[in-house]
Amino acid sequence: MMAGVNRSPLAAACLAVLLGGCFAAHPESYPLDPPPNIAPGQVLLELPYDLVEALTDPETLQRRDEALAAVANKRRTLSSPGIEAAIMAHQVTTGMTVEEVLWTVGGHPSAVRDQGPPGGHTLLWEPPGVLENRRLWVRFDEFGKVSAAGTH
Repeated sequence: MMAGVNRSPLAAACLAVLLGGCFAAHPESYPLDPPPNIAPGQVLLELPYDLVEALTDPETLQRRDEALAAVANKRRTLSSPGIEAAIMAHQVTTGMTVEEVLWTVGGHPSAVRDQGPPGGHTLLWEPPGVLENRRLWVRFDEFGKVSAAGTH
């Protein structure tokens, strides 16, 4: 051993070099947030009969019936299993497409709002008359699938 050499400053210097090396290569995160943990087919909103009646458009109902008949005849598929039952029960579920939501509501929206990044849209329905205080909104993610819904 060398006489007169103090080991504590040498040990501290070695420790600093080792710890500094641990942070030299920072891990890089994926630039987009991970998708939310929302299970497909989760019922977000069941529309009351009076609201559906106020928003219903006969042409949309005719297209819905034709599409569901095509599904029954295996000429068409929906976005996921169980969507046909949700449409008929007027339930907005996660993972629905815009077309499936239109069939669920029974009519077209009054307004469409674009979401900021990463994207998506919010459809708004405003029924006329007595129910005008009961607005319906459905938010879609950047892939065109339902991610949230509600009334206000």
